[in-house]
Amino acid sequence: MNESIKNATAQFETLLREQIARTERMAELSKPIDYASLGKLIIGVCDGDGIGPVILKTAKNVLNVLLADEIASGKIVLKEIPGLTLENRIEKMQAVPDDVLAAIKECDVLLKGPT
Repeated sequence: MNESIKNATAQFETLLREQIARTERMAELSKPIDYASLGKLIIGVCDGDGIGPVILKTAKNVLNVLLADEIASGKIVLKEIPGLTLENRIEKMQAVPDDVLAAIKECDVLLKGPT
């Protein structure tokens, strides 16, 4: 039993060290975004497929209520991004099709339903 705990602890330590190193590399590559200073915040919305569209429909309704003033003033934009469906991904033989990825990169944040 002790050996199992030691092995699990070692594996967990390795995982944590890898994730810390990954986070540090990401921080070096880009500076954090000050969202409060943006003139307009673009929220990409990918429905996904399966139950994704059902979940995202409700999530979008909530956002539209909570952010009504900001959306009306143009400070926040909800940008629909279609194409992250299983059928489209299979057809294009890409986990995230190039056109979908390009649209995602135009957004400041992404709200994604299950795929």
